[in-house]
Amino acid sequence: MYGDHLETVCGCVVGGAGPAGMGLLFNALKSGAMPELAKEGLIIVDASPNPGTGRLGEYRITANSVGDVFLDCLRDPALRDVFEPLEHSPAYWRIRRQAQSAPQLADVAELLAEASTLVLDFIVEHYGVKLWTSTTITEVVQEDDEYQVWVESEGRTRRIRCRAVVLNLGGRQDPQHLLNSLADQGLAVSPAAKVQSADALLRMNGVQLRDYFAATLARNGRVSVVGGSHSAFSVLENLADALEFAGLKEVTLVHRSPIRLFYETAQAAAQAGYAFDPLKDVCPVSGRVNRSGGLRYRALDVGREALANGHIGKTGVRVKLLQTQNGPEGHFESARQALAESEVVVQCTGYQPLLPALNYVGGGAISLMEVKGGLDSDPSGCPLDSNGQRLYGLHLFGLGAGLGVDPRLGSEASFDGRIYGVWQFHHDASGAVIDAVLARLQQPVIQPISLARRLVANREEQRLPFLWPAMANAQS
Repeated sequence: MYGDHLETVCGCVVGGAGPAGMGLLFNALKSGAMPELAKEGLIIVDASPNPGTGRLGEYRITANSVGDVFLDCLRDPALRDVFEPLEHSPAYWRIRRQAQSAPQLADVAELLAEASTLVLDFIVEHYGVKLWTSTTITEVVQEDDEYQVWVESEGRTRRIRCRAVVLNLGGRQDPQHLLNSLADQGLAVSPAAKVQSADALLRMNGVQLRDYFAATLARNGRVSVVGGSHSAFSVLENLADALEFAGLKEVTLVHRSPIRLFYETAQAAAQAGYAFDPLKDVCPVSGRVNRSGGLRYRALDVGREALANGHIGKTGVRVKLLQTQNGPEGHFESARQALAESEVVVQCTGYQPLLPALNYVGGGAISLMEVKGGLDSDPSGCPLDSNGQRLYGLHLFGLGAGLGVDPRLGSEASFDGRIYGVWQFHHDASGAVIDAVLARLQQPVIQPISLARRLVANREEQRLPFLWPAMANAQS
């Protein structure tokens, strides 16, 4: 395994060491799967010089889970020795003190970054795993029963041949995706409007938000938020907190389906006066109301206040809720008018996966099939291409890709999106991926991995540079 300087051969490549990629590595280590996963060679490739959390720590919002959920990712007895240094971590104790409340994502990111460093150091030392940091995956090519992963670092390129690729490089919010979604409903944004992503706004502090919206507020311009998820209500709260005394009076929230609230039990929902469908909105496994699609914790509080009183939190900023699909009479036309008049439209309608170029060996581009909330994939994150063919050996389950609901774990029947979350990344989601990758690595190779230099020769003819083993832990 591993091979020479120009081409490296291994069993599996893990592309991206953020929450999803690290969740898989944590799970493989604590479940005892790491020896088999690394047996034929395991290479972790991450664009950051300090892998571990992706951009999680940049968001200025609370998590949609309590602190104990994140601690649960670390407390497995199999990882006790690895994580012993965390006993002296301020981040660990901050999260522990918030075990039953939702912590700030910045605190979660700090803890997971420290834990990730410990795990990466451990598996590099004990299992011979290779960690390539500051390295970008530029292309993934499917050839017969293997994949070619092209990477770049410091302007030089290198190829990895492998049987399996776990690819979780983060997500993005494409404004065209929002415009297409609105067009499907017969809605449109003014050509003069600025379409801004929730992802960008949720990483801004109050000063930055006031600067961004200053001109709009000076003209009493209209602001609309599109979406009904956790991020939409986090945006509402951040805007109201930062802009109330800068002149913001009202925000319009345009959402396709009813706003759903999470409750631990049907009894708790009924006691709160929340109307729900006992057949469609209750998870048959856990008994929770809107287990997968409901607002939780701080977003739940903001959502309740918006639904009950038309205000954002405890501020004086009003919010107008407009449901565009099967909503109250007049909502659709009001939404059409709001979008046409808005100077700023905030996109809170989910993510699309960040992907390198995906190609077949013959040169044709691979297009992945999408469904609501992510990619059309099987329970192990193995996607379909646009022709309906399963791309065995390729697995995506992180931000923008997600996984479908596993009936064994349960969800409400009304939820038709994709499952995300740090706990899922560390447990059920990554567990299914690990099982699928190990099964593939144990299968005989349909066609022996060729070490022919066809693509390498092409790059030599084009005088493209190669990456020599100057990367961390890249010794052959």
